[in-house]
Amino acid sequence: MIEQHRSRSASREKTGITGHYSGKQLARFIIPTLFGILLFLTPIMADGKLTVMIALIIDLINNVIKPYMVPVVVFVAVVPSIFTVVVSCTSLKHNQNRFMQLFNPGTGWTIIRAIGAVLMLMVYFEVGPEWVWDRNTGGVMLYDVGPVVLAIYFLSAILLPLLTDYGLMEFAGSIISRVFEKLFGLPGRAAIDSLASWLSASAVGIILTTKQYREGFYSSREACVIATNFSIVSIAYSYLLLSIIGMEHVFLQWYASVAITGIICAIIVPKLPPLRFKKDSYFPPEGKQLKEDRLEGESLFALGLRRAVHRAETAASPVELFKRAIHISMDIAISVYPAMMIIGCVGLALIAYTPVFDILSAPLVPLFQLLQLPEAEQAAPALMAGIVDSIMPPILGAGIESEVTRFVLAGVAVNQIIFFTEAAIVLVRAGIGLKLRDLLAVYVLRVLISLPILSLLGHLLLDN
Repeated sequence: MIEQHRSRSASREKTGITGHYSGKQLARFIIPTLFGILLFLTPIMADGKLTVMIALIIDLINNVIKPYMVPVVVFVAVVPSIFTVVVSCTSLKHNQNRFMQLFNPGTGWTIIRAIGAVLMLMVYFEVGPEWVWDRNTGGVMLYDVGPVVLAIYFLSAILLPLLTDYGLMEFAGSIISRVFEKLFGLPGRAAIDSLASWLSASAVGIILTTKQYREGFYSSREACVIATNFSIVSIAYSYLLLSIIGMEHVFLQWYASVAITGIICAIIVPKLPPLRFKKDSYFPPEGKQLKEDRLEGESLFALGLRRAVHRAETAASPVELFKRAIHISMDIAISVYPAMMIIGCVGLALIAYTPVFDILSAPLVPLFQLLQLPEAEQAAPALMAGIVDSIMPPILGAGIESEVTRFVLAGVAVNQIIFFTEAAIVLVRAGIGLKLRDLLAVYVLRVLISLPILSLLGHLLLDN
C-alpha cells in the first residue's frame, strides 16, 4: 500500500501535477475567470430588460462615440481595403510580417474588399444608383448594422481571453464533458461558447470558437458544429427582435421555445451533411485538445481545477493576449465590413425593389398552411429574408395580425444563426473549414427543423 502511494505520488511529481495549489496559482485562475463570468455570462436587469454586462459596456461605448460611428465605419471599410489593393498589387505582398499579411488575403477577398469599399463610399455620399444608397438598402448597413457590430468585434476580442486563457473552459469542460459529449458530440468546453453567444452576441461566440480552433483546442469539425449551432444572437438582441413585432409580453415563453428549438437543432443538424462529413483535423496539426489525464480516484471537480490552474499558469502575458486580440478583431472587421456592404446592399435591394423573395419563398407557403400559420403569403417572404439579416423577418412581418405567425417568424430568425450581413461572412473568413455552400445547407436545415417545432410550441402557448 505504501509503495503504491509512493508510486502514485512520484507519478504526480513527474508530470508536475499536485493536488495542492498556492494562493497565487488559484488567484491567477479565479480572478480573471470571475471577471469573465461577470462580463459575459451573468444575466442582469437593466432598464427592465435582461442583458449582460458586456452588452451594457458596448452600448455605453456606442452612445459615447455615436456622433463619430458612421465615419469610423466608412474608414474601417475603405482605408484598409485601399491598402489591401496596394499590398496585393506590389512586392509588399511578399512581406511575411504578421501585420502586413492582414492586407494580403488573396485575390478573391481583395476584390471583395475593393467592391465593398466602393459601395460604402456610394452609400455615404449618396451617389450612383438609388438602390445602392437608399435608406432601406445600403443605408441600413451603414447607419444601423455597421455601428452596432464595430464595438462588439473589438471589445469582445480584447476581453474574451478572460473566458479562454485563464482556465474557465478547462474547468467547465472537465465537469460537464460527458454530458456535452453524449448530447452534442462536442468537448465540454464548448458549453462556454454556447453561453457566451447566447448571453452576449453571435459574433462573440464565433470569435471565441475561431480563437479556440486556431490554438488547437477544437478540431475543424468541432469548430464548424459549434459555430453553426451555438453562435446564436444574444438575449438582448432577441428581445429587440421580439419588440419589433410587438410581442414583448410573451418574451419568457418565446425565449424558452427558442432555447428548446436550438437544443434540438444542435442535436440533429451536426448528424446531417454537410457537418457530418467535416474532418477532425486540427490547426496546428498536432492540436492541443484535452487528453484523458484523469488520475485514479480524482473527482471531476479536482480534474477541472488542476487543468484550469495549469492553463492559467501557461497563459501568455496580458500584452501578448492584447496583441493577438487586436490582430483577430482587425482581421475580421476589415473583411466583414466590405463583404457586409455587398451582401446587404444586394440582398436588401432584392427585397425592396424586386419580387425575387416572393418567388423563392413560394414553396414555403404550403408548409406555413400545413402548420396552420395564418397569413402564409406574407409570412413566407419575411422568413426567407432572414438569410440576408436576422432582423428582416420581424421587420417585414411586423404587420402580420396573427400572434402565432409573428411568434414563429421571430423564433426562426433567432434560431437560423446563418445570415449574410454578419455571421456568415465572419464564419467564411474564420477559416475553420466552412464554405458558402455549407452555410446555405445549414441555414436550410435549421429553418426546416425550427419551423415545425416553433409552430407547435406557438400554438400550444398562444392558442389558449
